[in-house]
Amino acid sequence: MTTLQGTIETCFSPIGIVTLLFVVGLVLNAFRRTSPAGRRLVWAGGCLYLVVFLAPLAEILVFGLERPFPPMRHVDASAGVRAIVVLADYGENIRYLPVTSKLSMEATVRVVEGIRLSRELPGVPLVVSGGVLSEGDTPVAQLMADLARAMGVPEAGIVIEGKSTTTYENLVEVRKIVGSEPFILVTSAYHLRRATAVAHKLGMKPLAAPAAIWAARSYPAGTRWLDWTQMVVQQADDPSTSRFAYLQSAYHEYVGYVWYWILGRV
Repeated sequence: MTTLQGTIETCFSPIGIVTLLFVVGLVLNAFRRTSPAGRRLVWAGGCLYLVVFLAPLAEILVFGLERPFPPMRHVDASAGVRAIVVLADYGENIRYLPVTSKLSMEATVRVVEGIRLSRELPGVPLVVSGGVLSEGDTPVAQLMADLARAMGVPEAGIVIEGKSTTTYENLVEVRKIVGSEPFILVTSAYHLRRATAVAHKLGMKPLAAPAAIWAARSYPAGTRWLDWTQMVVQQADDPSTSRFAYLQSAYHEYVGYVWYWILGRV
């Protein structure tokens, strides 16, 4: 079911649609060199590609996800925080690589942000959450814990939750650790809307701590649309390939939120 869901999501994603338009158009042109439909599909794919590559569509969608969660520059000691929870992204235990290269960039940033906050709250455990992504591999939470230890977090200060593989499972398992006590929830900024919604649905008390902030770095909250437009025009001659990845991530989050809403998880 998970594989089918992932396949359908990929096919109807922005990148999937661009690829589909190109492939179908090229196939039609290959069999019928004068195929008007084939040419139209290739043109449509090319135009959509340019929109994705040049227009700030990714920034707008990601900013909509990031905006409700301002950075946690310092921890409020009066909040009664009982744990700092870091949700996993991707990781793979490649034996010949150092621990700093076994996690994805976003997973690494999440762990680093968790470590930074933990140093403001001595004695508060750092909970890392994430299970096995590939059969026979190490739980991602274990790789995150290895990185935290390498960065100076004591063994006794780390709690590993290595059973979960989805956002919902992350929070279900974390609830067994933190209960209904307030805790800091660290994950990528664009992921926090869905993660905090799940936590609240489970009766938990998360304090959002965004990591890997992207869109808000260039377009901070309160930016006027006129200023936003000027910045977009200025950056038009320097298109960023990272837009593809972030557009895909934003699409995944919006679709994931709707899916969780249908399942009653948010």
